[in-house]
Amino acid sequence: MDMFDGVGRRRDEKEGALFNLGSNSLNGNERDCLYRNNGDGTFTDVAYVDNTDRVEDGRGVAIFDYDQDGRPDIALRNYRQPAQLMHNVGTQNNWLELKLIGTRSNRDAVGAHVLLTTPGLLQMREVHAGSGFVSGSSLVQHFGLGSATVADQIRIRWPSGAESVLTDVPANQLLTVREPS
Repeated sequence: MDMFDGVGRRRDEKEGALFNLGSNSLNGNERDCLYRNNGDGTFTDVAYVDNTDRVEDGRGVAIFDYDQDGRPDIALRNYRQPAQLMHNVGTQNNWLELKLIGTRSNRDAVGAHVLLTTPGLLQMREVHAGSGFVSGSSLVQHFGLGSATVADQIRIRWPSGAESVLTDVPANQLLTVREPS
């Protein structure tokens, strides 16, 4: 999974005006979208493949690895419906997850920037707290490594301005990194 949109806005395709929602909620019912990164700056909607292209009245989305298998899962909360867990059972490639702990910065490392490099690939994450209306995803930073078995370098810029650099980090693990004091 590369990107999920579960809380959309409904608009008329011809005029761009909001629909008359009638007895629905303000959001209305929208089709959930799941996008695969094509690796060239574009994305493909693959929701129909994974049965995530449901039409629902989305309220909240949280992304986290609930079973700690290296594949991000999705928790959804829709209007007047029980919460749903969308368990990711897709292809298992190599991965790396980082839990950052601030010591000089805030404990959750909110605002930290992480750059990870593998041969031919550079990925960036920024630690965020909260992800939308009634939503909060995991603070653990997930990186898909594909066939790479090692991250060549991980560079962390902490909110305090401190930097950490890790090299030759083996794949398929949850690594806890503490901010240098």
